[in-house]
Amino acid sequence: MNEKVTELSKLLESMIEAGMKMVESASVLKELLIPEPNKNEQNEMDFEPIPDYEPVKKELSKTDVRALLVEKSNLCDGKYKAQVKALVKKYSKSGTFSSINPNDYENLVAELEEIDNA
Repeated sequence: MNEKVTELSKLLESMIEAGMKMVESASVLKELLIPEPNKNEQNEMDFEPIPDYEPVKKELSKTDVRALLVEKSNLCDGKYKAQVKALVKKYSKSGTFSSINPNDYENLVAELEEIDNA
């Protein structure tokens, strides 16, 4: 039994040595076949810089704006309810949400976001 263990140990050592030689040979081949890229040359994998872009703005719908108004109005147990009502009156012809011009939604929401930031 001891002889088999010794024989197996020698076999494993030779396999490890062969593996290390293969790794060394592969490293030499890699250096020969694939030269290190020159730092001054542009690598083929480099990409052109992406020009600055502006994200596409989602157009606010009546439902979106109404939901934002309700959310702000109910925030902190109605703390901002009076300010939200005043904002609706400011942008409305009749004092109701339904009469707000859709072109004013963006400005209204901008002001709405400032209510609790002040």
